[in-house]
Amino acid sequence: MFGMVILTYILASVFAIAGMGAAGVLIPNYIAMGLGVHAAMLLGLTQNTAELTVATAMNWKKGLIEWRKVARVFVPAALFVPLGAYVNVHIPRVLVLVAFALFLLFALYRMLSSGMAEGGDGWKIYALGAVEGFTAGLIGMDAAPIALIAFSYLFRNPKKVSANTAATALGVSGVTLLTYTIILPRIPIAMETLVAVGTAGFLGGITGSLLMHRIKPLYVRYTMLAILSLALIEIVMKILTANVPETLHMLSVGAVVGAFLAFLYGMGRRMARRPSPAP
Repeated sequence: MFGMVILTYILASVFAIAGMGAAGVLIPNYIAMGLGVHAAMLLGLTQNTAELTVATAMNWKKGLIEWRKVARVFVPAALFVPLGAYVNVHIPRVLVLVAFALFLLFALYRMLSSGMAEGGDGWKIYALGAVEGFTAGLIGMDAAPIALIAFSYLFRNPKKVSANTAATALGVSGVTLLTYTIILPRIPIAMETLVAVGTAGFLGGITGSLLMHRIKPLYVRYTMLAILSLALIEIVMKILTANVPETLHMLSVGAVVGAFLAFLYGMGRRMARRPSPAP
């Protein structure tokens, strides 16, 4: 259990800088350490909730959170979490991974885009909130990269994007945890494991938030980009190695490849439109 606690603390610290919970990375590791899928999912969501609770409190104290804008993402997200959890058992998991990969690519595009500006389109924010909630219920984690997309429309400052993403992810994690606690049969997790991992997540949230407040906004953006890129690589590897019918596998891989080409095309056009430096 000591290794599990240390891993949780380290990853929670890094992910808290970007305003995201570490459940997406921790759950596969918990499974590799011998936990069942549902036990790992509940443990990851518990860690997420602990990590993001303290991160949100610290960010609020720093004046980085705008609760009205958080509500625009969280309210539709909370409404769609149960639907995602219900659908979870009715569709092939590879389709969930494909959808998440597409959103990760779009999140990367938004973070790399120089066109982030405060304001944003109202319908996009509500729609992205609904998608985040549905995806969170579907995959059993907070789907924070989708919230990153929403807040990249609302804020130019990466620290505000991180802080408001964390606040939204906290609410989504809590709702997802509650939903799975209700719909799943009793999952045997030792109380000492639950407390130890939750404490590690809590301490990781403190560490990550302190780092986020002290480093330059540009480094916060770099951290977000690194986490999104690593998450995308992990998801793509799972899609490539998925044990599904050949036709479904080809369609899934094709969708991801097409999205990646669109990403490269979009970035190429954006770079081409940049003014050339004066001689």
